[in-house]
Parts: sequence; C-alpha cells; structure tokens
Amino acid sequence: MPEIRDYSQSKVLYLASFLKPGGYLILALMALSTFFASVHQVPAGHIGVVYEFGGIKGQIGEGLQFVAPWRDVVLANIQVQRRVFDKLNAFSEESQDVFVRASLNVRVSPQTIQQLYRTVGPNFFNVLVESRVIQNFKDETVKYKSVEIAPNRENIRRAVRERLERELSPFSIEVVDLLLDNIDFNPEFKKAIEDKQIATQRALEEQQKIEGEKHKAQQAIERAKGEGSAILFRAEKEAEANRKLAASLTPDLVRYAMVQKLSDKIQVMMLPSGQNFILDSDILRGTPRDKR
Repeated sequence: MPEIRDYSQSKVLYLASFLKPGGYLILALMALSTFFASVHQVPAGHIGVVYEFGGIKGQIGEGLQFVAPWRDVVLANIQVQRRVFDKLNAFSEESQDVFVRASLNVRVSPQTIQQLYRTVGPNFFNVLVESRVIQNFKDETVKYKSVEIAPNRENIRRAVRERLERELSPFSIEVVDLLLDNIDFNPEFKKAIEDKQIATQRALEEQQKIEGEKHKAQQAIERAKGEGSAILFRAEKEAEANRKLAASLTPDLVRYAMVQKLSDKIQVMMLPSGQNFILDSDILRGTPRDKR
C-alpha cells in the first residue's frame, strides 16, 4: 500500500522552523514599526489633519495621538501668524507710485481647519490672504492724492482691515491686526516734495518779514501821529498862554519889565509922564559937572 503524507502538517512544521529564532524577530520588528507609524506628536498650537489615501478623514488635537498606520497626519498651525508685506506696489490718484510696508496677523479657527484644507489647501495664505492684501491696498491708496496719503494712513489701514475681515471670515480666517509700517514714494517725487516744502517755508518767512515791516511802519505812523498831536497840543497851549499874557500886559508893566532887564550899572531916573525935560548926559551917567 502506498504511503500517504500529510503536506499541510509539513508546511506548519516548516513555518515553525523558519520562525525560530529569526522569524520571531521579524514579527517583533513589524509590530514595532506599525506601533511607531501609528503614534503622532501634535505640538501645542497645532491641529493634526488626518489624511487617508489622499482624502481628509478628520483632525486630531495636540499631544500624543494614535492613528491607523495607513493614515497620514499633516500639522496645521492655529496660532496667530504674522506675515510682513514689504514694498507693496500701489498707486495714488494721480498714478504716482506708492510703496507700502505692512504687517498682517491672522489666525485660523481650529474647528474649521479641516474644511479650509479640504476646500483651499495648506497654502491657503498664499491663495486667499496675500492677493487680497495687495489688491485692497491698491484700491484704497488710489482714492487719495500723493500728498494726502501720509495724513490719511490710518484711514487707509482701517479700510483695508475691514475689507479683509469681510472677505476672509467665510473661510474662518480671523484678522487679528493689520499694521501699516511705512509708506514711501519714488526718490524723484520725494525730492520734488522736499523742494516744494522748502519753497513754501521760504515764502512763509518772506511773508512774515513783510508783515513785520508793515507792523513797524504802522508803529512809526502811529508814533508820528502821537508826536504831531503832542506838538499841536503844546503849540495850542503856548498860543493860549501868549494870548492871556498879551491881554494882561499894560504900558506901565512893559516899561517896568524893560527896566528890570537893564544892567545894574545903568542908573534910572523916573520922570513924570508928559514932562519935557532935557537932561545932560553927564547927569544920566552920574558924572558931576565941573565948576567954572
């Protein structure tokens, strides 16, 4: 009778002989590899977006997380992120080049991060935010003349921020703050503005000098009027005094005043008025006549 062999039992024995001892080591390595492939560390301030065969299946929170080894985890930052836009090209009302430097702080809602990644992708900032910041600044600066942009920088900043908030809120992107760091122009335009300011300053100085000279001239006029009024007043008073003095003079008073003005050496003889006396000059001089 022919010998019947159990091939299934021989296969088990062969497999068992293969697993001893290297086979067990291979199984252990495979188990460890599967374990480490399932463990994911999500840092604080991040969300893990779970992908399975290219499609988003959900999200995991921060900390040590276990995910099936055939799934991938992509980290998404939900912290406040700052982006700097250096020298954004914009235009003024008269088509003058305007260069804007701005800083934007944004944050993504952790509850809707997987929806954002599903509809837009991980590069949502470049797709949604950057282009809108550039366009919004252009739309706002063109409303002002070049010389009006700097004084209205706060109005421009506020208008751009409000537009960004309205446009990004449907994507659960929060605009935390927008800072307008600097506004600049072409060197030629800045030189023209500087020259104009210098000319305006000089014209203002000349105007001030003219006003000063006018003020001095007006002061001189007022001073001359005052002096003329003083002279006129003094002349009127002197004339009035002379009139009063003339009215008070009598012939006797005039003769008395004349005598008072004579020298002490002159001897005066009082003669009655109306008498025709002829006096020798020696008598008037007080010299005695020689006896003959």
